[in-house]
Amino acid sequence: MLNELLDAKLSISRIKSEVLNLAGELLANESAERGDAIKRLLEVVEFIENSDVKTKDIKL
Repeated sequence: MLNELLDAKLSISRIKSEVLNLAGELLANESAERGDAIKRLLEVVEFIENSDVKTKDIKL
């Protein structure tokens, strides 16, 4: 069970990293709609940060 929880945390970290990469790519793009897209992507990252289980909270 501990391995499954740690695998889930790793997956969440990878998703967060990909979302941040997409936000960075949008910053480099000069599209007029990029501001809204960046805002939505950063809201996803904030949700992940707020909802993520801390490793220290995982009971053995």
